[in-house]
Amino acid sequence: MKRRERARATRQRMIECAHLLFVERGYAMTTMEDIARAAGVAVQTVYYTFGTKSSLLREAVESAGAGGLDEPPVMDRAWMQEAMAQRSGDRALALAVEFGVDIYARTAPLWPALHAASVTDPEVDTYFRSVVANRRAGMSTLVRRLDEIGYLRPDVKAQHGADLVFTLVSHETYLSLTHDCAWPIEQYKAWLWTTLRAQLAGRADSEPEATRGLSFGSAV
Repeated sequence: MKRRERARATRQRMIECAHLLFVERGYAMTTMEDIARAAGVAVQTVYYTFGTKSSLLREAVESAGAGGLDEPPVMDRAWMQEAMAQRSGDRALALAVEFGVDIYARTAPLWPALHAASVTDPEVDTYFRSVVANRRAGMSTLVRRLDEIGYLRPDVKAQHGADLVFTLVSHETYLSLTHDCAWPIEQYKAWLWTTLRAQLAGRADSEPEATRGLSFGSAV
């Protein structure tokens, strides 16, 4: 393995160990020494690579959200591009739920640590606010597209629809239903899709076609 590949693998291992420790212990109770020990590296390596614990937390969240190395931003991913190109509002929502919830499944376990750290760490607070703002912006873009293709009810303006989506599609709701209430993820996706349709849709498309090939189609 080449030196650059080894360094990349070590970096990813530190991120993965940090992810596990932040989930298990929380942000405050996890030290850089703990992360170094778990990753099998010197603590100086962790500091040299990430600088601060808050930066490492940010990297853990970003890595989980990407689901792999070198993934583009959410709005540039193939599934989102497919959703934005749809003429079927039901299908666009179904794609957003299918793949958007998968991101939540990877990042939601870190959400309590991120939220707690944002209260005491200004750097994390800035990052936390940017995550929320970016999530809201992406949802607003999707809802504007639904409005363009005539999917929204006449009484639902694009901004109001974006507010509804922003509230319903949240880490807190995901954790409440899948963790606290022990819903299978397919049940959660089906509930989310049908709820969003009920709140937004002025006209519904063919239901079986809208969820074709998606994991929650049989749960609707």
